[in-house]
Amino acid sequence: MELGGKRRARVRLAKSEAELERLAVEYFFRELSAEAADAFLEALKEKEILQFRKSSYDYMLQLSLSDSIRYRLGEITENDARQSRLEAASLLNEVYEQEATYQSALIVLNQYMGKNADTLYIPTGTLELPYREFNLGELTWLALENRLDLMASIKNSEIAVNQLKLAKTERRIDLGLMVGYERDWNGFLPERDMLKGGFTVPLPFSNINKGSVRSARLAIEKSKVEQQSVQLQIEAEVAQAFYNFEATRKKVHQFNTVLLEDARKLLDGVVYTYKRGETDILEVLIAQRTYNEIQEQYFETLKDYSSALIELERASGTRNIIR
Repeated sequence: MELGGKRRARVRLAKSEAELERLAVEYFFRELSAEAADAFLEALKEKEILQFRKSSYDYMLQLSLSDSIRYRLGEITENDARQSRLEAASLLNEVYEQEATYQSALIVLNQYMGKNADTLYIPTGTLELPYREFNLGELTWLALENRLDLMASIKNSEIAVNQLKLAKTERRIDLGLMVGYERDWNGFLPERDMLKGGFTVPLPFSNINKGSVRSARLAIEKSKVEQQSVQLQIEAEVAQAFYNFEATRKKVHQFNTVLLEDARKLLDGVVYTYKRGETDILEVLIAQRTYNEIQEQYFETLKDYSSALIELERASGTRNIIR
């Protein structure tokens, strides 16, 4: 007969351990969801860049065809016509390269979807998300309330306490009861029936060593320190994610208000003067490259902005920031 609530202590410890495993599984799926969302954004970004590079190639191809006509008419030199033709060919190579990059991003996305690579699913949507503002204090509070790793750390402390309770209960003695019935069939003495009964009380000499209890108490102290460390780590992660989001948000605003418009006006102006014969092809190519670089940087920044939102969602432990 077990005394001292040993079974109850074991059940309580098992329930705490089962809850910890449940938190670990949920944490895994949340992390997987964040990775899948980032893979979707990466595929969407590569798709946008591919479409832009195709349009950039078409633009330069038309300019090259126009230069071929102008060369035959004697308006420009053969060198200018050849330069624009080379630039169009170079942009076509970039299109081929981007097609491969886009296909690779789709394959990664399909892996997260659990699909085979023989059928690639095309992401739909846009990288442009609405303007958002957040408060660092509110995000930190949300993280301390919802982060699964902090919940797991708290659960570890609970397990350590339950292990100490179990270690204490297991040091208590158990009673042994015995009841028996015996009949002598083949003995030399006459047949007889006997009913036996008794109980045993073990003497736990090993209880002099309290190492298991001391170890359990140290585990409690360790779990408390780890819980504090996890809390500080969460606060740091939230702050880092917040400031990274703020930086990318400002960069997106800069592109939308200044960079994209100025780069487009610069390219249009240089092409206009080139067609009037007031400048050479090199200035057109420089303006074209500048515009392409800024446009692709814009797509990268849009993706970084969306990824920063995902990281804010992960750091704060919530699942509705980007919805």
